[in-house]
Amino acid sequence: MNWNYAFGLTEYLFIALFVMAYTAFFIRTVRVARQLSSTSRSLFIKFFVRSIAFTLLIISLLGPSFGEAEQEIKAEGKDIYLLVDLSKSMEATDVVPSRLDKVKFEINRLVQKAGSNRIGLIIFANEAYVQAPLTYDQAALDLFVQSLQTGLLPRHGTNLCSALELASQKILDEVPSSQKSKIMVLFTDGENDGSCNGQVYNTIRRYGLHVFIVGVGTLSGGTIPVDGEPLRDDDGDIVVTKLNPKGLQRIARQTNGSYYELNNKRNDLGRLLADLNALSGQVIDSRVVTVASNKYYYFLGIALLFLAIDVLITVRTFRL
Repeated sequence: MNWNYAFGLTEYLFIALFVMAYTAFFIRTVRVARQLSSTSRSLFIKFFVRSIAFTLLIISLLGPSFGEAEQEIKAEGKDIYLLVDLSKSMEATDVVPSRLDKVKFEINRLVQKAGSNRIGLIIFANEAYVQAPLTYDQAALDLFVQSLQTGLLPRHGTNLCSALELASQKILDEVPSSQKSKIMVLFTDGENDGSCNGQVYNTIRRYGLHVFIVGVGTLSGGTIPVDGEPLRDDDGDIVVTKLNPKGLQRIARQTNGSYYELNNKRNDLGRLLADLNALSGQVIDSRVVTVASNKYYYFLGIALLFLAIDVLITVRTFRL
């Protein structure tokens, strides 16, 4: 016989409570029986019945397993493209140590909890490029993520729509139609130099692509360090870059997506992960295994029978 659960603190606590409560009841009942000059035989019978019932209840809690039963195990996976903004503003330090470094750290955590999901990486500034195709190889993906820096792309600026368009195209080309969850997660501060045409949004809505937008930065904004000094514009003024939540929320509404925020005071990545896990995936592996069958209900049923017998046994504790 195998046990589904180890004999632990809960079981010891139940036993201690049973012993203390029943000892107090036993002593009190014996005293009353002596005062009434009645026999305590029924008391001992009830103690025996209750002890058996209690023991059977403890056994049922431990999940006694014997015999064999077949159980189907399914592994579900989703296809997720991560879209990371590599424009110069992602070097701003209003999020410590920087917006981009914070994104890389959180993506690493997300990938570690990816399970059987395939994840790809798209980077963008003024234009978008596929950095890593959809893969199950979390170690390889982590190497790509850790190598991200704003200097990877030749042209600066931020064109969010180029990233959404490329991600939509790659998902529709690479992901089988049977996949229930086609997902893109966009990490950006929302400073968008390009405008989206309606066709991008229509494609996302038409094919049921799930869009999750993570706004990185703060409303107060931050400076962009360059060689230890804050970046200045052509007029010599210090450049301050700010999070644009309204623009990102507008894109989320137009794509039937969701908006999250990431900075030093607010981290919605836990909620993002929960929302990702709530989506149905495609069954990528299914197998039938033989497991020991939990027969707790036998012991529970017998315990209930003994408790019913206990109710029928009376102990005289008063005299008419």
